[in-house]
Amino acid sequence: MITNVLTKEQYKALSRKIINSIERNCKIVPINTLKHAHYKLRQPVYITIEIEENSTIASLDDIEVFAYSDTEFEAVNQLCEEIIQLYDDLRNSDEKLGVLPQKWLMYLNEIIEIK
Repeated sequence: MITNVLTKEQYKALSRKIINSIERNCKIVPINTLKHAHYKLRQPVYITIEIEENSTIASLDDIEVFAYSDTEFEAVNQLCEEIIQLYDDLRNSDEKLGVLPQKWLMYLNEIIEIK
């Protein structure tokens, strides 16, 4: 026997509250630059910004990099630095890269142009 705990209207209202709560704390935004003189993005890259109680987290899930900071601006700047650092590390690796790092390098080669 199925018993409904919420009416349809209550379910819709609860769903809206949950979605609004998530949207206030998490957003996806484009970045158009890595803020570095020698690295240029060929296309905008979409990153995730999550705002928690005392910190902001910026992440690029495609390559599993993230940065924590007190403000959104600082988190995005640090994320750009992390992306560049990972790109340099992967490009300059003397060892054979595993499957996942190879995919990250392929992705980064597609989106980053070195000046």
